[in-house]
Amino acid sequence: MTMKSAFCILVCFLQLCTVNGQVICERQIITEWRTEPKPAIIKWTPRENVCSDFYTECWNLNKSVTGEVLEEQNLSIPQICPLQLQLGDSLFISSEPSFQSYGMNLVNVSKEEFINCPKAAFLQEQLIFVCQIRGLHQVDPNWLGVGTHYFAELHRRGPLLCSMGLRLNVTVKQQFCQQSLDAPLCSGHGKCLSHVWEKAYHCHCFSQYSGTFCQKFDVCSTKPCHNNASCAEKSELSGDSYECTCPPKFSGKNCTEIIGQCQPSTCVNGNCINVTPNTFLCECNKGFTGRKHLFSLSYNNNFICY
Repeated sequence: MTMKSAFCILVCFLQLCTVNGQVICERQIITEWRTEPKPAIIKWTPRENVCSDFYTECWNLNKSVTGEVLEEQNLSIPQICPLQLQLGDSLFISSEPSFQSYGMNLVNVSKEEFINCPKAAFLQEQLIFVCQIRGLHQVDPNWLGVGTHYFAELHRRGPLLCSMGLRLNVTVKQQFCQQSLDAPLCSGHGKCLSHVWEKAYHCHCFSQYSGTFCQKFDVCSTKPCHNNASCAEKSELSGDSYECTCPPKFSGKNCTEIIGQCQPSTCVNGNCINVTPNTFLCECNKGFTGRKHLFSLSYNNNFICY
């Protein structure tokens, strides 16, 4: 068997493996920021982990899940399962042993070159590794800045396998979950999360908290306003953190005061206390309760404790 015929058989074999080796990439739709960096290893081979459709295979997503994903609709091409890293993570490439004789390297390409596969000559500055890949190689952190990076295989000789899936889309994300470097993530009141289609990690706050860093406590969630009053948060500069809008017949900071003045037997089973010249509340006797707080239901215009 001649060298040329052996080469043709190898190419046909790899093509067959690529067609039958497409997979649904196993990826989490939502990831939480890790406090420690982590290494990632990519097996550089068309025999496995090659997906074709950016949504249903590469990310296992429904195309309608988010409008932002639509930006990547033209990446529905054969490629190694896309990778998402945190800023600071390390990336290792494990090459196919049979590639070593061809002098394989990776090259940093544009999005257009990634889609169409590189055809032009490349500058030395675009090569990911200083020499051809043999075994396991770490990608220099300089190639893993924040943003999306596109890598494709480059052989000095032998088959060009980019169109068969040997290209990698790597997104490196930073987090915006700390008010300062020594502050806890999301002020300790939320989780620092990112969806696969997002470009960074952001805070998702627990109930009762809000703000970019979950630093604001939602006082209205404690229901400080009584008697079906509505609650609204106010700016911290105003001095008060919330404001109650009282329904008719009620007044006061928390709408606990009744508009009017104490009259004989107003509270029935309790003491009537004038708060202002035009408001009062009922302080119920032991064993009796009112409608809300210290006062009670209205009956024949009397606010009684029962």
